[in-house]
Amino acid sequence: MTTLVVWFKRLLVLVFLFVLLIILVSFTLSNASEIDLSLLAGNVVRLKISSVVIIAFLIGSTTGLVVSALSVSRLRLKIASLKRKLERRDDELQNLRSSALKGLKDA
Repeated sequence: MTTLVVWFKRLLVLVFLFVLLIILVSFTLSNASEIDLSLLAGNVVRLKISSVVIIAFLIGSTTGLVVSALSVSRLRLKIASLKRKLERRDDELQNLRSSALKGLKDA
């Protein structure tokens, strides 16, 4: 059952990427005019409008992924820290219970 789900997810990702590729090619072909892009140093570069939009999208997507990855890794470290803390408290509780039971047996 799980292999079927994995293959279905892979198929969905493949279909999504194919649709995205078609949209990207269509966008590039429909926006073939060029613009002048002025940079900070005063340089002027001629680029297609579609190239500028795609580059901006890729930079934004990459930035979002990096920020998300940093956030997720920070949360995973916090979870690991809390798990260690919980284990220490469980050990301490077990020690207290066993010492209390030893006190009852001795009496």
